[in-house]
Amino acid sequence: MKPNFRSSINSRFWIPIASIIATLLILEGSIRTYDLFRGYGFFSDHRNLVVRRTLAGSTTNSTDQTRFPFRTYGFPLYKQVNNVTHISSRHGELFPIPKPTNTYRIVVFGGSTTENSHVYDQTQMHYPLLLQSYLREELASDNIEVINLGMSGYATPHSLILLQLDVLSWDPDLVILSHNINDLLTSYWPNFTYDYSHQYGTQHYFYNISLPNLIFQHSQLYWLVKFRLNPAHEMIRKPYGDALPKESLNVFKRNLKTFIAISKKNNVQVLLGNQPLQRNEEYFDSHMRHKKYNNIVVYPLHDEFITHHTTFNKIIEEVAKENNVLFVDSDKILANNEELFIDFVHYTSVGVQVLAQGYADYILDHKIIN
Repeated sequence: MKPNFRSSINSRFWIPIASIIATLLILEGSIRTYDLFRGYGFFSDHRNLVVRRTLAGSTTNSTDQTRFPFRTYGFPLYKQVNNVTHISSRHGELFPIPKPTNTYRIVVFGGSTTENSHVYDQTQMHYPLLLQSYLREELASDNIEVINLGMSGYATPHSLILLQLDVLSWDPDLVILSHNINDLLTSYWPNFTYDYSHQYGTQHYFYNISLPNLIFQHSQLYWLVKFRLNPAHEMIRKPYGDALPKESLNVFKRNLKTFIAISKKNNVQVLLGNQPLQRNEEYFDSHMRHKKYNNIVVYPLHDEFITHHTTFNKIIEEVAKENNVLFVDSDKILANNEELFIDFVHYTSVGVQVLAQGYADYILDHKIIN
């Protein structure tokens, strides 16, 4: 009997292909399992630069990749449903622009710790959404809205612009503002400017999405290999001293006070929250050592960094007291528990729940919602 050469060739071709595919699937599953134990979630897309795209000047066919005037970058704030325009929160929850009758509307501002992108998975449980759920349950009312405007990398200038150009038109009753680390990091970039353009005007905040990124965006293996092939610059640290540049402190304080003044002028109540910090140096290094801008930024020694972060938190509390607005000490609630953190500022899913509960308890204890 003559050998079946076609069958033999097919076997030699398909068996290696199947083996490669199986190996890739195993590696993908292993990475996702590792992420699960770290607190990101098995289906997390935290490495996905396409999900985290939203950078001004991005090139893609997606409709939300437009430029955002005055914001440097952002996400779509509005979405049309049945020819009616709605407010769209950071993770796509929709709210009517005219506030419904007898509704209490809260708008939450901040960076990635408000966005909660690092634990954002298929459950879509970020802290503002949990806060809304807790308040509705405790007050037995569905007429409470909490809109998440947090965005990775955002600092106080972004929140000021959002407040002035959009949020005031939504008739909010309460605004929650929590910033620290992103404003603090501007202190370490060279040639400080009052509008933070020395940081947000650089190439690191303008990203073009390539075709491979779009095709393989949901593969954690792809991103891991991509990052390893394009390693970030080594992180540089040097002594700064305990005191930050005075202009950096003054601008942060100015922005907080301006946010409060604009809100009060429009009869909107303000709640400031400080930022929890996990003070373990390994947590800091695990997050910051992969940043692409480490060839530009020079970080302080870790003890000095902790002091600087504490100084910014104190400024938040002082500004709240001086301007007679509400204040939540989130650092006191979370910071002493390493298990609530993925890195030095971002939370596990349990940490997100604890953060949301802290805000809910404060709002309920102070009877802010009538």
